[in-house]
Amino acid sequence: MHWTWSMRKMSQVERKAYTVERVEPTTVKFRAEEENVTLRLFAVPVALFSSKSSFTPLVSVVIAVDTDKPRMGEMCDPTKFGSHRAVSPMGLEVQEGWTVLSSNDVEVRLRVEVTNLNVYPELRDGIGNPCVNVSWILLTNVK
Repeated sequence: MHWTWSMRKMSQVERKAYTVERVEPTTVKFRAEEENVTLRLFAVPVALFSSKSSFTPLVSVVIAVDTDKPRMGEMCDPTKFGSHRAVSPMGLEVQEGWTVLSSNDVEVRLRVEVTNLNVYPELRDGIGNPCVNVSWILLTNVK
């Protein structure tokens, strides 16, 4: 295949060096049956790419779950979601968090937004927190 200049130019993506300036988790507080649960989602940057004037972050989202009533139960496993009852969280309170990166003189702000949340109170993690299934999107703001 013969590459023309325009084909090579369109496909150029540059990996950018960056500094993590701040990490604030998105926090979701809610009630699930008889317990109060706090969910924190951290956007942890893995890489930052740029092409022309656009920036594309690659992130890993780390999720932490805490409850005011830890208890033991069947171990949390996504393969068990279909055979256990999911409950919808009630009284959702969301506090937006941001991960802020700087690359040269550009600031890149990353925000995790929860789009769907199911709680499986019968399934528990190793320290007694309920199992959650979270869908999310990553929003990016470049200044």
